[in-house]
Amino acid sequence: MQSEPLLQKQTVFVIDDDEAVRESIAALVDIRGLPVETFASAEDFLSSYTEAASGCVVTDLRIEHGMTGLELQVALRERGCQIPVIVISAYANVSNAVQAMHNGAVTLLEKNCSSGELWKSIVEALATDSDLRIEQQQRNTLIDRFSQLKEDELVVLERVINGDLNKVIAKDLTISLRTVETRRHNLLEKVGVSSVSELVRLYVELEQHLGQPPTRYFLERARMSH
Repeated sequence: MQSEPLLQKQTVFVIDDDEAVRESIAALVDIRGLPVETFASAEDFLSSYTEAASGCVVTDLRIEHGMTGLELQVALRERGCQIPVIVISAYANVSNAVQAMHNGAVTLLEKNCSSGELWKSIVEALATDSDLRIEQQQRNTLIDRFSQLKEDELVVLERVINGDLNKVIAKDLTISLRTVETRRHNLLEKVGVSSVSELVRLYVELEQHLGQPPTRYFLERARMSH
């Protein structure tokens, strides 16, 4: 479970067209000392929410006016927002549950669930939000490191990742062995690693995030900036 200091930085966003339900959930959160904001519609929430705001969303599945809880999930995903969503419904069924989970919901609860069950889901959602933001921060740090590499260093990086020896790289690129060694040293320093094995690990990690080889991604960016 998260520590209280981390929880204090997060907000629980409650969306329900029933004012009594909104106030009930808000009281549950407020009494535990967490910030909470309430909205009568998904549209109201989306108009004020920014991805920088961490926390979780507790939304009704069926909202009388405007988009449903499931449609809200889709809208958030289309925006690229990863904030965890808890869906609550008085009409929960297998189909709704499957769709909510497919859309990335942390869980789907029935409206008559206990306050303890709801709070447990909120704590889990906040923990998920923290994990996702830490992962995103780590990916951004990786991108920042690799983006420091110059084009000639990226070319050498690509060859190093392929396992080519320095002398082979020098011959193929028609540059001196000393130049290859210098570029290799510089790229290791800029990425912040001391070994090729560590470099490869970070490279693969970044490749999975970018969906393409980092060398290709950064070379295209470098060439477009010219």
